[in-house]
Amino acid sequence: DGERMSFELDYTAYLRAKVAIDDEALNKRVYGSFISHLEALSVLKSGPLRILEVAGGIGTMIVRICRDCPSLLEKKVCYDLVDVKKSNLRSATEYLRENIVKEGENLTIFDYLDSADGGKEQFGSSIDSHYVSSRGDGYISCVLGDLQVNLICSDGLEHASQNRIYDAVISAAFLDLVDIDSAVTDLTSAMCESSLMYLPINFDGVTHFEPDVPECTEEGFANVVEERFHRAMGSTSGYSRSQTGRKLMRSFAQTEEVSLDSFGSSSWTVFPYKGTALAKSPTPYLPKPYGRKSSLT
Repeated sequence: DGERMSFELDYTAYLRAKVAIDDEALNKRVYGSFISHLEALSVLKSGPLRILEVAGGIGTMIVRICRDCPSLLEKKVCYDLVDVKKSNLRSATEYLRENIVKEGENLTIFDYLDSADGGKEQFGSSIDSHYVSSRGDGYISCVLGDLQVNLICSDGLEHASQNRIYDAVISAAFLDLVDIDSAVTDLTSAMCESSLMYLPINFDGVTHFEPDVPECTEEGFANVVEERFHRAMGSTSGYSRSQTGRKLMRSFAQTEEVSLDSFGSSSWTVFPYKGTALAKSPTPYLPKPYGRKSSLT
């Protein structure tokens, strides 16, 4: 009858559901290079290691890093996860508790997400107040031994541009939603010469759906969905057909401030097979590193 169906997306459930897909999609060589550099940096640096993740969602990346870089937990680490959705940050506390807390350990939580002043006047002795956002809608700080994860409700790019310097800057599956040039400027402003940047899973304008249902429309149902999806991605990224992946590589290749250490494909590939969603990892590619600072996309 032409009526449109609508539904409300449980976004935190969506983020949990795609963890396995992201694990397979992450370019293994690029991710491995990032983990190796991060391990080396944690050994070389005498003070606390400071990491920023922009649009960090429910904390899947910090869990992944703790799993694959266990030496990181042997020193003091301050991890600022910034996201605009309070619901994501609330879910992150549970996700962290479920995935990084071992038997006999305690995760101490300082919750100022809904406090009137955003927690600015309530820092405990174990809270690294220097790296908690001075703007935004509060934060939750989770402390596990020497690991402190600040879940900050704020605009991540704005936070990155506020004259804070981090040892590593991360943003996954986000830069295809914003203007690349201004985002790269904000992210690099939070880096020093020894800092790392890891920017995985960027949409690059190629999508394919199967099976098609040609009888639904003359053009074919999958083609219509694909075209509308590309159009939506283009409207958010500012390009008629979003090609964030290749534009991001060009952006770093043309700057002398940041060196491109490695890059490669990171495709979300899901195929339904006998009631199971199979994911397939892409073949990675590693170019020669050049330049000064390190960026991994």
